[in-house]
Amino acid sequence: MNNNPYDPNGYYNGYNNGGGGFGGGMNNPASYVNNQPAVSLADYTRKVFGWMFVGLLITFGICLAIVNDPIRVMIFMEKNIGLYYFLLLVEVVLVFVLGIFVSKIPPVACTAIFLAYSVLNGITIGPLLVLFDVMTAVLAFAVTAGIFGAMALYGMVTKKDLSSLGTVLLFGLFGLILFSVIAMFVNVPMMDLGICLIGIVVFVGFTAYDTHKIKRYYSAMQGDSVLLAKGAIIVALDLYLDFINLFLYILRILGSRKN
Repeated sequence: MNNNPYDPNGYYNGYNNGGGGFGGGMNNPASYVNNQPAVSLADYTRKVFGWMFVGLLITFGICLAIVNDPIRVMIFMEKNIGLYYFLLLVEVVLVFVLGIFVSKIPPVACTAIFLAYSVLNGITIGPLLVLFDVMTAVLAFAVTAGIFGAMALYGMVTKKDLSSLGTVLLFGLFGLILFSVIAMFVNVPMMDLGICLIGIVVFVGFTAYDTHKIKRYYSAMQGDSVLLAKGAIIVALDLYLDFINLFLYILRILGSRKN
């Protein structure tokens, strides 16, 4: 569930002095035209959100195909639950591979990992949506889109430095995971609602933080088109995960489960 596999501030500090990692080659003249960046911040922002929307389109397209045949899906899940958990594990591995080895793999590999993750996430989320009414899922998606859009806009236009918010959100995420694990073994009334509310708060914060991160990435990498391409995929994945997690928590609150 973690949509922020590394701290960008620390990441830059470790790689800003040249070399092969993020921040190296910052003065590449091929990335400039008439002493101006070849890619503007507006273009870079559109690229980031473009990739995020592509990922969401893939995921929810697969989900839509799955929920059209709920009976077959439930039968398949009963017979292949081990495969389902294996796919969840593969998703986690893909996120960590992209976060840890992003400086060593080419942009096309970053893109392929992101798209593969979007496909797998659609396959794993689809069976969960079968448990909810269609109109409830649609309402949850609309509410998620509204909240996400508002916080993304705030993260983009705010003059405040949101860098310090990352540590707070990370602790909030760890707490959320801890409570979720406890809830698996302890049945406490209203605990699920509390977890969902905490989850919404955490990922609302991450939405603003990750959107604001676009400007930091652009500023640190604008001298290198390869790093910009990788950074766009990384932030797109972060924002994609923010949206997905917000949607799932909101769905759990709004949803009335089918019998």
